[in-house]
This record gives sequence, structure tokens and C-alpha cells, in this order.
Amino acid sequence: MTITSNTSTRTIDGQIKTRVVFFDMDHTIVDVSPFHRKNFLYVLNKLFGITELIPVVTSGYPMFEVMRRFAVAAGLSEGSVNAKKNEIERMLVENIQTILPQDLNDFVLPGTIKLLESLHANKIPVGLTTGSLRGVASQVLSRAGLLGYFPLTSFGDDCDHREQIIDRGLEKATWVYGLARESIELVTIGDAPMDIKAGKAFHAITIAVANGVYSQQELKSHNPNYVFPNLQDTQAILDAVTLG
Repeated sequence: MTITSNTSTRTIDGQIKTRVVFFDMDHTIVDVSPFHRKNFLYVLNKLFGITELIPVVTSGYPMFEVMRRFAVAAGLSEGSVNAKKNEIERMLVENIQTILPQDLNDFVLPGTIKLLESLHANKIPVGLTTGSLRGVASQVLSRAGLLGYFPLTSFGDDCDHREQIIDRGLEKATWVYGLARESIELVTIGDAPMDIKAGKAFHAITIAVANGVYSQQELKSHNPNYVFPNLQDTQAILDAVTLG
């Protein structure tokens, strides 16, 4: 669909740009991390006999990379994990359906719905870019009542790093919103340093929220354009999106 946006800006060379907002999912708009961890451990135990998740950095990484990091930390080789990639992903998608509660409304983070509704009311194009597999993320979004807010989605299937997920999202924006790629001025909203880094790779206005494992101070050290404690200050975030 083609949309008329309220966030069109003119650059120094006179080019008209339209701001598009890409949200991360986990720890940004919803927190179902206990169910993800249960799912990861179940699959790793079934396939490799792993009985605990050794702490590793996972925030911002595609889901298969998260699994690979947990497995390698437990002593497996990358090659042995990569050989089971299709089976790992299939089991993650199948098992999450039984692990997740049917109603995830209570797991939607404060301020999320109001912000999304405000963006839609202001005709600001939005998308979801998440490292979760399509089959996992769609279950989370659907059960949380969030799926309808995102005409554009880009998932972590067949991705090694977050930049690939954002790149796919930008390609989708050309036909979902009828925007030429060069006319998009990207805004990213996420909870992890990886979200900030990936956004900067596309010259995005980066908004960090301390909904996850990183504090505001830790996020500030990665130099995003804006840092908020959460998504509850709708007007301030809306101003960051439209005026930043």
C-alpha cells in the first residue's frame, strides 16, 4: 500500500525523505524471555543432551545464532550445530506453540500499544525487525495481540546478523508502503547495543529503550540518538521519531 506520511523531511540536497520506524520485538515491545529460554533448552537437550544454558550474550542476535552460542558455550563445535540447523529451527517453531500461553497480553511491555496507536494515527510507517524465526515471532505477536500493528515484518530466518534483517525490512518497505528505498529515513527502536549498531549501519535515527538486560547508562555508551527507560513516554518518543 502507498501511504501519505506525516514524517516527510527535505534533505540538504532537496530530496524528500520519509521516516519509517522499525521496532525490535523481544525486550522492546514484549517480554517472553522465560519461554524462549525454556524452548532453547528443550531443543538443545533433545538434540545434544545439554542440560543448562551457560550465560552468553544473546540480545540482538538472530535466533539460530543464539542457539549456536549456547551450544558452543556448552562445549559443542560450531560444525556440529550447523549440521542440525534445519532440525533446530523446526523444533524451535513446533515447540514454542506448546510452551507459550494462549494469551500473552500481560507480557506486552508498558507503553507499547499507546505508542503504536499514536504512530498509526500520525500515519507513520512502522515495521517489525526481529531475530526470532518467523514461525516463533508470529506466534508471539498473534497471542500478544500485536500482529495487526505491523504491515511489514522481517524475521531472523537464514540470517547471520541483524543488519540482514533490517536490510530485508527496507526492501519490503518498497512494496508494503510504496516507498523508494533511497527515500526512506530509518528510525530504529530496540533494547540492545546490537540494535543501535545495526541501525547506525543504515544511518538510522537510533532509539534505545532499557526494557531488557541493558541499563540506560550501558545503552548510552553505544551512542544512540535517544535513550528512554521504557516506551511509556509516548509524546517524547513520538517527538524523537518525527523531529529527531
